[in-house]
Amino acid sequence: MSVLVACSSSSSTTTKNDAAGSGSGSGVTNKVTTVSCTGATIAATVTTGAASEMKYTPMATTITAGQIVEFKMGGAHNVRPSQTIGDPGLLVEFGADTCLKFSTAGTFGFHCQPHGFTGTVTVN
Repeated sequence: MSVLVACSSSSSTTTKNDAAGSGSGSGVTNKVTTVSCTGATIAATVTTGAASEMKYTPMATTITAGQIVEFKMGGAHNVRPSQTIGDPGLLVEFGADTCLKFSTAGTFGFHCQPHGFTGTVTVN
C-alpha cells in the first residue's frame, strides 16, 4: 500500500479568491482575507449571541475596500459564504472571533450553516 503525503508551509494570513461576488462584473476577482485581529483597525463587528438568537447583528454591514470586519460567533453559530454572492474566504468557525479584510468592492453574502440565517457585507 502506498501513502502520498503533501506538505506546505502555513501562515497566519489566508487568501481566498472567488469571482462570484457582485463587484464590477468585469471578471474582477473578489477577495476576502483572514487577518490577525491583534492590532488591527476594525471598521465593523458582526456578532451572534446565544444559541437561541437566530441572527447576525447587524445583518447588513457597509465598509470601504481594504477595511476589516471582526466576526464574533456564539458557540452554536458560524459563517459560511453564500453560494450566489459569497466568497470562499467568508469562513468563521463555531464560537470563533475572526477578522476578515475585504479588499474588493462588491456585496458579500454569508449564512449560518446549521440555522440558515443570513447577512451581508457591502464593500464600497
